[in-house]
Amino acid sequence: MNILIGYGNSLCRDFVQNHLTSGDSSMTIVTVGTVKESIEVAKDNMHLDVIGLDLKMPDMEGLDSLAKVRNSLFYPIPIALIGPAANRRAIRDMLLAQVAGYLTYSMSPAATLSAIKLIADGEIFVPADILADEDMMVGKRHLTGREHDVLSGLLAGSSNKEIARSLNLSEVTIKHHL
Repeated sequence: MNILIGYGNSLCRDFVQNHLTSGDSSMTIVTVGTVKESIEVAKDNMHLDVIGLDLKMPDMEGLDSLAKVRNSLFYPIPIALIGPAANRRAIRDMLLAQVAGYLTYSMSPAATLSAIKLIADGEIFVPADILADEDMMVGKRHLTGREHDVLSGLLAGSSNKEIARSLNLSEVTIKHHL
């Protein structure tokens, strides 16, 4: 698996690279420090599986930078954003912008690696603690029974494919409920 991580802090870049690749010789991680460098490396590397972009990079302009990176790619690559714990509105906006996942600074290296693998497999990842936020689940409207079933599967850590299988639905239907 080939991963590009754009992270503003060089110490964190080295830490992420060393921790995620330790014990996994099949993983290659390229790190850069700016959105501009992310675009340059992504253009030159035709074998990327996932791109992770830190929201705190010096030239990061939120979802506008995400669009710049996405528009520079020759083929679709899942892009995850990395940042602090986010609120309901921010997560919703990211998902609407087709972010493939949101990785928080507080995630363990093992959880981060698992999330990256899910994203590389085409799944969408949002940490369960963000989904478990009462405001996130209740909102202004009540969930339908099916939406509740799908959300319960997510909170249990199941992938979209596993949820679809357990509810006898297609993955497209599961993604629609999300």
